Amino acid sequence: MSFPQYNNVAIVGLARDEAPEAMASADIEAALAGPMKRLKLPRGLLAALTGITRRRLYPLDCRPSQAAAAAAEKLFAATGLDRERIDLLYSTSVGRDHIEPSTASIVQHRLGLGGRVKSLDIGSACLGFIDGLELAAMSIEAGRAALALVVAGENSRPILETTLKTLSAPDVTRELFFRHFATLTLGSGGAAMVLGRREEFPENPRLIGSVSRSDAFSNHLCRGDADGMETDSTALMNAGVALAQETFTEGAERFGWTTASFQRLISHQVSAANTKKMCQTLGLDESLLVKTFPDYGNMGPAAVPFTLDVARERGLIRPGDRLALMGIGSGLCCSMMEVRW
Repeated sequence: MSFPQYNNVAIVGLARDEAPEAMASADIEAALAGPMKRLKLPRGLLAALTGITRRRLYPLDCRPSQAAAAAAEKLFAATGLDRERIDLLYSTSVGRDHIEPSTASIVQHRLGLGGRVKSLDIGSACLGFIDGLELAAMSIEAGRAALALVVAGENSRPILETTLKTLSAPDVTRELFFRHFATLTLGSGGAAMVLGRREEFPENPRLIGSVSRSDAFSNHLCRGDADGMETDSTALMNAGVALAQETFTEGAERFGWTTASFQRLISHQVSAANTKKMCQTLGLDESLLVKTFPDYGNMGPAAVPFTLDVARERGLIRPGDRLALMGIGSGLCCSMMEVRW
């Protein structure tokens, strides 16, 4: 397949929404003290294996559309952008308010966007936001849209509470415990980004191009639904890193990327082990990677734009910097996108 290169796409606005409650990994272990003692699992295991000291959570009844809309409202407030100019709205959350209607339609209603907006859900596990950016960028390049809003909102509390009940059962085994272990890393948050025509926003950061690869043979390594998520964490990490290496190689062939091309790496946030292995395998400098997982956990598709906004706010990105947005979704699918700040 051919990979898109963007000549007229700018980032017009970016914002995030932070969930109000912090839950430490130690608090999760306290809730699982009984089964962990019976299974002879040491205290501090969760933080030690993942590098996640805490994650943030919304109230149990917070819908994905609420987190996504909250981030979008912050974007509109910060930029002064006229929301009536939005042409496209993509909701890219793993979580959804309902099976139907689309969560995008609910976000559209929450934001008060009119009937001229084309809205839909894009689902690709943790890769959804980057996929949304790619599709929005292609619409802008084709002249079909002037402004596109991409959002994601994740509330991990429902699946976390379900998993705590599952792992507290008296007959839980070590194997089952570790198949649900990745669920304990999940965090909550919202993110929103508006893309527009570079000709209208010439001074803004711009999208350069993107590449993708997939490994559908590994789709069984992580499967989740309303009742929980089971993951073969080690196999998933190994398959994901191998796919990331293939994807980066595609970028090298298509856009001339090298291990020294980027000043900042903005990746999907999973854990310390995943981050280290990816950087070592691809030959990337881990110090260039902006890390939010220690304090926010794995926020699914919201992680990449959330982390990009954190980097922007902390002054970690300078004008002219080349950034790599890097994501992997269970399935497996991997995309990498270059941004020039």
